[in-house]
Amino acid sequence: MSLLCRLLPRFNSRGQLKPALLQPKPKDRGIWGYVAIAFNQVDAERLGKVGPNRLCAEWIIKNGGGVRFVGSPNRLWKDYNSLPGENTPFEIKVVDASNASIMKIGLEHLKNCKCIDTVIFHNCKHLENDGLEGLHHISSSLVRLQVSGCYNITDSGLAVIAQLKNLRQLIIFDMMFVDNMEAVSANLKKHLPSCDIKATKHSVTLKQDK
Repeated sequence: MSLLCRLLPRFNSRGQLKPALLQPKPKDRGIWGYVAIAFNQVDAERLGKVGPNRLCAEWIIKNGGGVRFVGSPNRLWKDYNSLPGENTPFEIKVVDASNASIMKIGLEHLKNCKCIDTVIFHNCKHLENDGLEGLHHISSSLVRLQVSGCYNITDSGLAVIAQLKNLRQLIIFDMMFVDNMEAVSANLKKHLPSCDIKATKHSVTLKQDK
């Protein structure tokens, strides 16, 4: 039987439509989805060579974001080729993943980056609903977090933030698929009483270090 014949509707003797012989395939992941996965996987060999901070910086920058270093927090590094040489040590202070193609698996790069105190997830279209779980790697140092325009994340995805007990500032806005922002905010305030939480649909910015 030809493919065309198999795709055409088929009827039984009473003129009733038979079930299709070919079932629709699940929606294929776009080519850029596979590219994003490749750019988010931890390269264990390179990790052993350059260490966690440099590998984390390379991950963020390759995916379209930027980083700031301890000692020079005013400079945002976004050009891979401008990073310090591999023999020059540095520690990441800020992860700015604005418009970056980061995914949950990529947050494994945060492991052993012990000085990251600020993370910005803005317009991260590939970050899954459970993507914030990876922040537990930097829970001891993370004090500022922004989550905005990440449309895969829902109420349940934001709930994991309650585990980040050292947070002092949390900003959430422009989250299209969060059903009840007030309830999300109330729950987070209950678990993070020392954190300044702003959960709104309007644009706000993180406070700068003095």
